[in-house]
Amino acid sequence: MKTWGWAVIFYSFFISAAAGAEVWTVELKAVEGRVTYQHGLATTVGKQSSFAGQPRVRGGGPARELIFHSFLNKPVDGYFRLDYMAELAGENRARPPFQAAGKVRLRPGKPVLAVVAGGWKLILELKGKAEAKANGSPVLETGLRCGRAFYPANFAYLPDEQYSAALYGGEGDTVRRFMVGLLPNSSGVDGTFKLQYTLQLKEGAELLAENQGELILAPGAGKVTAAAGGGCVFSAKALR
Repeated sequence: MKTWGWAVIFYSFFISAAAGAEVWTVELKAVEGRVTYQHGLATTVGKQSSFAGQPRVRGGGPARELIFHSFLNKPVDGYFRLDYMAELAGENRARPPFQAAGKVRLRPGKPVLAVVAGGWKLILELKGKAEAKANGSPVLETGLRCGRAFYPANFAYLPDEQYSAALYGGEGDTVRRFMVGLLPNSSGVDGTFKLQYTLQLKEGAELLAENQGELILAPGAGKVTAAAGGGCVFSAKALR
């Protein structure tokens, strides 16, 4: 499995699609503790929409720059597939504390917890009237444990789509970076599926953990683990 770069994810937003005249608002909330960064993005079905600027802030957190790209696909059975990429920048723009990208299924009026990564949560909602009860999206729960440190990366997911998250932290010149990429394949006859993954944890120039491979998951079953080097362990679990 190849490591995905942000350039590849950017490229996916430019795949040609039939333009539509229907305009919706996609609301993004990025939550860290008591602080919420929020922005509503006008999005036309079949076209890419983008925002770069300062979102609204609640909870007394620091001002941050938000980059948000979305591509809203035509609805199928009342659900819209949203391709998204979000980044919140810190003081050093080369080290954003939170990045995430993937695809999620939305029904108007029903917010979805799309990503949980580190101490961040990304909530996406297609604004509108909820006309019917929405089924919950399946969720991938993954994480890297290194001693007492744990780096979760959970996604509401669709089969055969790519997901990624990156976190930057630390103080001064010592920067810790965690990156993970996931590709859940379609389920087989027995309900199991293959999860392809790639991950890396660095502190400064020191590589603490790195691995890529495949795990076989069954929705509703227990978590599966794999060694990630440096005494670290990667785990994954599929929720129904």
